[in-house]
Amino acid sequence: MSLGRRKVGLDEPSRWVFNRMAEFYAARPPYPAALIEALAELAGPVGGRIGDLGAGVGHLALPLAERGFDVVAIEPAQAMLDLLRAAAVEKGIPLRALHAAAEALPLPPASLDLVVVSDALHFLDTELTAHEIARVLAPRGALALVTCGFGATPFMRGVVRLMEEAAPRRPRALTQSIVHLSVLSEVPLTTERRFHDETPIDHASLDQILRSISFIGPAMNPARFAAFRARVHALPDAPVWARTFVLRSGRRAIPLARSAGKNRRMG
Repeated sequence: MSLGRRKVGLDEPSRWVFNRMAEFYAARPPYPAALIEALAELAGPVGGRIGDLGAGVGHLALPLAERGFDVVAIEPAQAMLDLLRAAAVEKGIPLRALHAAAEALPLPPASLDLVVVSDALHFLDTELTAHEIARVLAPRGALALVTCGFGATPFMRGVVRLMEEAAPRRPRALTQSIVHLSVLSEVPLTTERRFHDETPIDHASLDQILRSISFIGPAMNPARFAAFRARVHALPDAPVWARTFVLRSGRRAIPLARSAGKNRRMG
C-alpha cells in the first residue's frame, strides 16, 4: 500500500519536491478571509483544536492560530515546516508544527475538533489519511476539505492554456478520492461552499507563484521555464491571480450505539 507522495519517506528530503519549492510558496496570495471565517466556524469556540494536514508554509495554520485556536500544523516537507515555524515566531503566533505525514499522524485519538485538508488531497494516500482522520477526530468533530482551482478570468484562462500546452501531465482528478476520504473517515461531507478571490500581482510575484506549482516550476529545466514564463508575461491582460476554492465539510455523527443508549436512559 502506498505511503503517499509516491512512497517518499520523511527521511528522504532530497526527494520531496516541496522542499525545492518552499521558498516560492510565500508569494501565493493568502486564502480569502471568508474561507478562514468558515473554517473558524467549523472549529467551534476559540481554543478549539485544529489539525492542518499538509500545512505548507502556514497559509491556513497561521491565521487560524492567530484567531486563538489550538492549531497543530502537519507538514512532511522540512523546508516548508521551517518557514512556517519562522513565520509563527516572527508574528508571535503560538502553534505546534510537526514534521509528519497525514498518513501517520503523531497525535492521540480523538484529539482534534477540526481536521483541515487544503489543496493537498492529490498528494496523499487517501485510504491511510482517512483512517488517521477517523482516529484523531473527536466525537462531533468536523472535517474540512478545501480544493483549489484557477479562476475563469481572461488572464487565468490564458495562463491555464499555456500550462496545458507546456505541461500536459496534470494532477489527477479528485472526485473518487473525495468520496473515499468521506466514507473511510466516517464523516459525510454534506456541505459545499465556494469562495473566489482575485489578487493583482507584478511579474516578479507571478514568476514566484508559477515556480510554486508542482507540475510547472520544479518540472521544467531553466530554459523550458524561461520560455514558458515569457509566454505568460506576453499575455495581453493585466496579471491578476484568480482562484476558486471549494470547501466541502461535514461533522462526525454520534455513534448509533451511544445515541440509542442515551434514548433508553431518557425513556
